[in-house]
Amino acid sequence: MKALMKKELRAYLYSVTGALFVAVNLLFLGIYFTAYNLTGGYPTVNYVANSAIVIFLFITPLLTMRIIAEEQRTRTDQLLLSSPMPLLRIIIGKYLALLAILAIPVIMAAVFPLILGTFGKVCYSESYVAILAYFLFGATCLAIGLFISSLTENQIIAAVLTFAALFITYLMGGIVSLLPDDAALIKRILSLFDISKRLDNLINGILDIRAAVYYLTIIILMIFLTYESIQKRRFSVSSQTAKLSAYSVTAVVIAFAAAVGLNYLVLRLPDDIMQYDFTENRIFTISKESKDYLDGIDRDITIFALSEKDRIEMPVTKTLDEFEAYSDHISVKYIDLTKDPQFAAKYTDETVAGGDLLVVCGENVQKVASSDLFETQVDYQTFSETVTGIDAEGQIISAIARVTSDRKTVMKVIQGHGEFRITELGMLFSALNKVGITPVEENLLAVSKIEDCDMIMIAAPLEDYTEEDCKKITDYLDGGGSAVIISGYSENGKELSGFNNLLSDYGVTVSEGLIQDTDAARYYGNNPLYLLPRVLETPVTKTVSLQKRYIFMPYSQAINVEEDTDEDSASVMDVLMTSEDSFMKKDLSEGDSLDRAPEDVKGPFRTGVYITKDDTKIALFTSAMAFTDDAYRVVGDANITMISDAAKDMTPVVTGPLIPVKNYGTEYLTISAAFVILYSLVFIILVPALILLLGIVLWARRRKR
Repeated sequence: MKALMKKELRAYLYSVTGALFVAVNLLFLGIYFTAYNLTGGYPTVNYVANSAIVIFLFITPLLTMRIIAEEQRTRTDQLLLSSPMPLLRIIIGKYLALLAILAIPVIMAAVFPLILGTFGKVCYSESYVAILAYFLFGATCLAIGLFISSLTENQIIAAVLTFAALFITYLMGGIVSLLPDDAALIKRILSLFDISKRLDNLINGILDIRAAVYYLTIIILMIFLTYESIQKRRFSVSSQTAKLSAYSVTAVVIAFAAAVGLNYLVLRLPDDIMQYDFTENRIFTISKESKDYLDGIDRDITIFALSEKDRIEMPVTKTLDEFEAYSDHISVKYIDLTKDPQFAAKYTDETVAGGDLLVVCGENVQKVASSDLFETQVDYQTFSETVTGIDAEGQIISAIARVTSDRKTVMKVIQGHGEFRITELGMLFSALNKVGITPVEENLLAVSKIEDCDMIMIAAPLEDYTEEDCKKITDYLDGGGSAVIISGYSENGKELSGFNNLLSDYGVTVSEGLIQDTDAARYYGNNPLYLLPRVLETPVTKTVSLQKRYIFMPYSQAINVEEDTDEDSASVMDVLMTSEDSFMKKDLSEGDSLDRAPEDVKGPFRTGVYITKDDTKIALFTSAMAFTDDAYRVVGDANITMISDAAKDMTPVVTGPLIPVKNYGTEYLTISAAFVILYSLVFIILVPALILLLGIVLWARRRKR
């Protein structure tokens, strides 16, 4: 078998066919590597493998069309068939030669992550699982081509049939989706021939044993069918032909049954022994915190995914599968709204769209919008939106916590004076939703008093509060209410004296000036107005201080606290504090210098405090921009986590664990234009051209002999 493999491999290496197969593979791998990794800075080769796989449909027939068909045409196969070597070993030897040719572009693809590693952090495990998918798919295509080559003596027919077979199986998922639901049996049978569907997990960094078993099963089955096809040719027409045909049919049926049975068996095995998440941030695996929380759930929950499973993003369906597999109390059902458009109306009055989730427990229902399942980032230069992470686990856990409790925590977001709206602080309110707090906007000018809520938020008004407005807030607070209050430096020149003195009854006021910090360790970038204040240990900052994270407070004001020894006065805890090198400028006007002047007030300053008095709790922060989506991207979710901790300390909140967004991969790589040009020339032009030229030279030298 080893000698035959070497013979076949030498035949490919001394012909243009093998060189062309390798060169075309490397050409497309190089193109996608340049586009996604070198130019795009993507830190894994998943997209490269996924995009390059389609080339196997076109070049596999080129490599496999002659391997058996040509020998049958020239009758040189009789020499092999009459040799003492068993037929099965002959077939395996030929197939191993094909795999050796395939190994050349696979080895080259395996070098790509090592190159990327010189430019930054790369998830090698995720990349190499994707390369494994590339190899398994290519090996499967070669096995199919090997079998079809054994069916005919004509190379052209073998090539056409191989392309047709691969093309149909590659598109089988789309073909199945077009069939009506009443053809369920036919759809299940056809789905067995969908060779591209099994790639999803592997390409995305999940080592899926089921997918590997599926591809290995097809390879073994194709080798067996090739054996049966050639075996029939070894016998001339005789009385034994009928027996041989009967035996072949029986053997083929048994082989197919064994293949289906094996795949059915591994399909029934649990995910924890059949799938292993090798992604950088374990994107497709629910966390230990979620599992611990689910262990305490004793009520049945149904998650309705409002779309067909194949039309929902794979990371979401994978997360849903994980929830369903882990807990016996959770079931997932996929609903096609095109067939039952009124389904959601049975459970909620909210408007729903395809891809949304409805989490139902008894009469409690919580909608999770499909847009909340992913984190996106907008490039304002190109106005394009990129998905940067998945939040499916966190959103689903939050929804489960809400529907399994009969209590609802409401935060009223005050409006009427130019405050931030809920939609303008999307990431902040999405995080509050996840911890079980429902934000509801309320116009302060349209109500006589604030009621029917657990807390309020005032987010950086642009217009000052009147005495009547302030009274509505203080009446609510004096009655035991809680509040998150965010002030901000007024860029429009309007004084907010009424608002800044809102908490004077609690011994706290806000200065009109703007703080700078000249301690390089206490500001971000090159801007001393972008404060990174010292984080003190308080109930508001327990998570942030434990994780030793920064809080970003751009354009902050100073908080003044009156010294009061009265036992009935409020308790004020310092939360955020600037350094002693900070100073505050008062009465800033357009054109004024930000340089330190003698009249400037010297720090340190408070930029965040936590006020408690009886049942009243108030978290006050003095940076309007600190809780925007842009600030989120500077220090991650640290600022938002601080607000979440404050809200949870103020009132009992029905919540599961706060699961952070799982970012896709690592940070993007920065590769200079010179290296992009260099590597693109090497992998797109130089390497494929050299291999093709070498094949032509070897072929020409052989022709001259």
